[in-house]
Amino acid sequence: MSEAEAAARAAGLRETINRHAHLYYVLDRPEIDDAVYDALYRELQTLEQEYPELRTPDSPTQRVGAAPLEGFTQVRHLEPMLSLANARGEDELLAWDQRNRRLLEARELDDVPLRYVVEPKIDGLAISLTYRDGVFSVGATRGDGEVGEEVTANLRTIGSVPLRLLTSDPPPVVEVRGEVYLPLAAFARLNEQRVADGLPAFVNPRNSAAGSIRQLDPRLAAARPLDVWCYAVGYSEGLDLPDHHSALEWLRAAGFRVNPQIVTVDGIEQAAAACRAWEERRGDLDYDIDGAVVKVDSFVLQRALGSVAHDPRWAIAFKFAPTTVTTRLHSIEVNVGRTGVLTPFAVLEPAFVGGVTVERATLHNEDDIRRKDIRPGDDVILQRAGDVIPQVVGPVTTGETNDADGQLVGREERHVALPEWTMPRVCPACGSETVRETGEVAVRCPNRSCPAQLVESIKHFVSKGAMDIEGIGEETVVLLHEQGLIGNVADLYGLEREHFVRLEAGKVVALPGFGGKMRKGEDGALELVEAKRADKVLAAIEASRERPFANVLFALGVRHVGSVTAQALVEQYPSMDLLLAAGAADLAEVPGVGPVVAEAVEQFLGDEHNRETIEKLRAAGVRLVEETPARREGSLTGSTLVLTGKLPTLTRGQAQVLIEAAGGKVTSSVSRATDYVVAGEDAGSKLDKANALGVTVIDEAGLRSLVAGPEGQEGQLRLT
Repeated sequence: MSEAEAAARAAGLRETINRHAHLYYVLDRPEIDDAVYDALYRELQTLEQEYPELRTPDSPTQRVGAAPLEGFTQVRHLEPMLSLANARGEDELLAWDQRNRRLLEARELDDVPLRYVVEPKIDGLAISLTYRDGVFSVGATRGDGEVGEEVTANLRTIGSVPLRLLTSDPPPVVEVRGEVYLPLAAFARLNEQRVADGLPAFVNPRNSAAGSIRQLDPRLAAARPLDVWCYAVGYSEGLDLPDHHSALEWLRAAGFRVNPQIVTVDGIEQAAAACRAWEERRGDLDYDIDGAVVKVDSFVLQRALGSVAHDPRWAIAFKFAPTTVTTRLHSIEVNVGRTGVLTPFAVLEPAFVGGVTVERATLHNEDDIRRKDIRPGDDVILQRAGDVIPQVVGPVTTGETNDADGQLVGREERHVALPEWTMPRVCPACGSETVRETGEVAVRCPNRSCPAQLVESIKHFVSKGAMDIEGIGEETVVLLHEQGLIGNVADLYGLEREHFVRLEAGKVVALPGFGGKMRKGEDGALELVEAKRADKVLAAIEASRERPFANVLFALGVRHVGSVTAQALVEQYPSMDLLLAAGAADLAEVPGVGPVVAEAVEQFLGDEHNRETIEKLRAAGVRLVEETPARREGSLTGSTLVLTGKLPTLTRGQAQVLIEAAGGKVTSSVSRATDYVVAGEDAGSKLDKANALGVTVIDEAGLRSLVAGPEGQEGQLRLT
């Protein structure tokens, strides 16, 4: 390839890769799979290594791998990044609107329609992105609004930040405003990994996002799953936009990620309604917001309104109820879960946070409590994580507060004087001595007959996604257990109407909430004629006998086995008898299972108490066999095959069709249950595993021979 050909190819690759990155990171609409994208990326890398002069600032290869920085330099924003005034209720929002209307009337602009754009106020790190002739040149933090820190190398690592604008006619200069954030699901995974690596967990997504962008080594920033929402155009040359919503449309067209739920409305009443809508759905979002931003849409009106101090008059932040407050931690108590894990929780002085009053909050485990140094009696920061789950962030150790005697003391002094909390050495539900296995953070009660575990296991068994027994909620499970009617999940199928409601000595005797009606029969004797709730519960129990076997396996509450893993196990072992006969080594070969889950399944199924429960379920008619569609009969009936590598004439899909047409089954991993491995070019680790296990390895010709069978024909199947 000549240098000119290499330059043309590199330019084409950059355009193609940037386009597909935009489809993947911004639009969530990929058109090619990861393998194809990686192949294009590697080709561009190879070209740039061979011809270094072809490497450009907008090349996708420049996202990751820059050398560590010695420090951050300061950069002056081309246009100040102003802060926002706050409205802490609809009254303040309406007052802001009235002030603006009076100003516009004084400037004789009251005849221009006053429309508003309402968008989420992302709780992240504000940044500016400057593009010159369409190429990303400088990225900076907000700083003091006038001057920020240059973090270009770190912002390049975020996939949703375009390195070149997706427009054929880019402006000479444009500065784009946005907010870097960490999605909540990614934040949870990041913290799990940090704890597993022995590192302290981050307190909240905002701090972790800000800390990630301010890493001196861009490779560390690249390792964090950051994202960005862009929400405004700052300074620009060559852009002629009439209003804010047009600017958002331009940003979308240029390749930026703009929140799709931003709305443009007429009048302040509609703007207030849009703010309320954002507040109502904030708990459903995968990112933190602490309010909504209301902006005057027209740029003519924005310029007329101007700014006061550091706040624009044309925009305001409608603040939501706070998601963090300070309150007193009275005590730390413990719940016992269905697998015996002791989970601590905080008993708090009731506090209003995130729109609700909270008295309980999760504390995760003993290690987490020690890491945060939380002690009963502390003043603590309470947060509604994701505006749903209350949790204690940590103690407040600055300022003054009252001690137990009501005397004013320093918070740090009070904190140090409080005793550290330790996990109970005996189970609070049954008194058994607790255990903590090596390498685990969880403390467990080993007693399988522990009443707390039994109740929690039944709650899980009847829940949606498991046996889905409608009418039996958590309170009903506790009630039935306290009455001695159910001791384990199998006892549900022995319940009868008289357990809930019956006649005794001429009176209706019913469990709380299960009342019925009686009347006199023709012979004058009393009879029970109505017990609606009991009948509905019994009907739901009866219907649950027909739940799929995968639901039953999930409902049993095997440690580490969720609904997806249960389905994978059932696909490989479609009956309880097959599962009971399988060993951990065989179970570990099931796709998505692995040795840890396999060992947990083997231990659960090998326990005598659990076996008794399974046999009771079998006797009750609960489905313990998965009904599988009939396979075609053929020369490969009963055989399991694995495909690996590139075959000479067949694609992977064509080979699978050929096998299944002959009655065979194709799986993705090699195990002792595999009959044949069909290997082609570049077979890889599956071939090595087949040889290690002594599984028969064949090529494409061997496959065709097996499919042909003794008649020597492959049937009427046509491959196209």
